[in-house]
Amino acid sequence: MTPASSIAFFRPEFDEFLHAPIGADGNDMPLSVLSALTRLDVDPWEEAAELSELPKKDARERLALSIAQLRGGQWAPTDVRAIADRLIELLPDTSKLPLAGTPSGVREMTRSTGAKMLIFVILVAAVLIIATSRESSLGNLPDTPTNTTSPPQTPPPNYR
Repeated sequence: MTPASSIAFFRPEFDEFLHAPIGADGNDMPLSVLSALTRLDVDPWEEAAELSELPKKDARERLALSIAQLRGGQWAPTDVRAIADRLIELLPDTSKLPLAGTPSGVREMTRSTGAKMLIFVILVAAVLIIATSRESSLGNLPDTPTNTTSPPQTPPPNYR
C-alpha cells in the first residue's frame, strides 16, 4: 500500500462506509471497514472508491470475500453476505460525486479572483508592517554626532 494512493482517495463521502462496524473480531474488539481493509493490506479509500463504481451485486461479492478473508472473524458465510449487503448500502452514489481529480479546497479557492485579491492585500499589508517596524527600530538607535569637523590633529614630532 502506497501512502500516495491514500491521499488521492481520501474523500469524506466514504466516511460513513469506512467507519461502519463489521462486528467484533476474535478478541471481541469492534472492527470497522477501515480497520478490516487495513488488516488485509488494502487501501481503504481506494477500495471504497472502486466498490462504489461497481454494480451493487459485484460490490457485495467482493466485499464479502474480503470480510471472509479476515483472520479472527467468526462469521458464518450467511452472516458475511448480510454484513456485506448492509455495508454496500452505505456507499455513496458515485454518479453524483465530483471526480477525484476535480480541483477543490485551496487549489479551487486560489483560482478565484476574489481570493487572489485577498492574498495580494495580505502580502502588501505584511510588507508594509515589516517596513514600518524596521523604520521604527532604526529611529530608536542612539543619535550619532552630525559634526563634520575633524578632530584636532597633533603635528608630527620634529626630530632635528
